[in-house]
Amino acid sequence: MNLSSNTISKKYHIQRKSNPIDSIGYEVDFCDTETNALIKVAMFSNVKSETAEISEFFQKLLKKYSIISDRKPFKALFSIFSYAKFKEKFLLAAAEEIKIARVSWLLEKCDPYELAIIDAKNSLQYFSNLEKHLFDKYVAEWDSPQKLFFFEFKNLRKKIIFQFFRKNMHFILFWCLIFLAVFLGLHITSKENSLTMWQQLKGWIFFLLQRLN
Repeated sequence: MNLSSNTISKKYHIQRKSNPIDSIGYEVDFCDTETNALIKVAMFSNVKSETAEISEFFQKLLKKYSIISDRKPFKALFSIFSYAKFKEKFLLAAAEEIKIARVSWLLEKCDPYELAIIDAKNSLQYFSNLEKHLFDKYVAEWDSPQKLFFFEFKNLRKKIIFQFFRKNMHFILFWCLIFLAVFLGLHITSKENSLTMWQQLKGWIFFLLQRLN
């Protein structure tokens, strides 16, 4: 049966407004939500509790959900300008990844004999307790997980800025030389015609606009 366009629109609106934190589930109190999300999705992806490995996994996750891209350096650069926006996008990506990986991972970790004697009504509580126990154990393996997400964000920001300037060095240098030449030209002529650099610049802009019209 086909859904009406109005029903589809409402369904999409509800999905957009749903809170990704609900999908994260149990969290430890001493870590912020985004750090809980990062550590939990790392746990479900069998990432070892090492900084080098989590950094690589963090970047792969961001690329998978198109938050950053090696092929679009400007998009990657703009994505790290606002920490709040970046955090919001990451939580959506992490929540989606957790929903995908949670069930299969917990089934691998559960005791089949214990699960066999539990009825369907109590199975949800069993898996909830199992996730809580394993997550507490996994978090304890990290040396200082409190601000892990912000630490990874800062490292990523440095890396993206460095890569951007390295790849676009010739372009940036070219325009720096252009602006330097304009500045020196205006500075020299300002001494000769008693006009300030700003007055000369406005005159040139006005002249170009007249030509274009």
